[in-house]
Amino acid sequence: MNYDIKDKTILVTGANRGIGKAIVESFIEHGATKVYAAVRQINSVSSLVEQYGDQVVPIQVDLGDPKSIVAAAQTASDVQIVINNAGVFQAGTPLAEDAIAALEFQMKINVYGLIYMAGAFAPVLKANGGGVFAQINSVASLKGFPDSATLLLTVPQKLRPIQSPRHYENY
Repeated sequence: MNYDIKDKTILVTGANRGIGKAIVESFIEHGATKVYAAVRQINSVSSLVEQYGDQVVPIQVDLGDPKSIVAAAQTASDVQIVINNAGVFQAGTPLAEDAIAALEFQMKINVYGLIYMAGAFAPVLKANGGGVFAQINSVASLKGFPDSATLLLTVPQKLRPIQSPRHYENY
């Protein structure tokens, strides 16, 4: 898939470090007009704002808080591309004492957060003439290792929309 980001307005969750920060930097360097850096703590993207000025717009989003997602969609009503990069990992095995709590936490952010993001931003993308909604999964969410059992349980749920794109034809 090829999509030109030049002159586009983009929102990236988890924009304060790692993959998300690199995505923000790359989009700006490749011609994006504006990138909403969607993070839980606004001050965590101050270095991006210092480096890129008003091309980076910090916006508060917590994937565990649906109200913050709806508010972000209202604020970023000009967005044409949404990159849902934020996610969490809490080490645990299925038989660990806190396995259910770890699974619930990861489901809340990694699965339900994705669904809330898609639901909030699909109408925005449609109103702006269509666009892109992309979900980023790290290799850690796809490859098993001893302490990742609860994380791996969330992966099939995250991939269902990708495996069944006909469900989203109306967006």
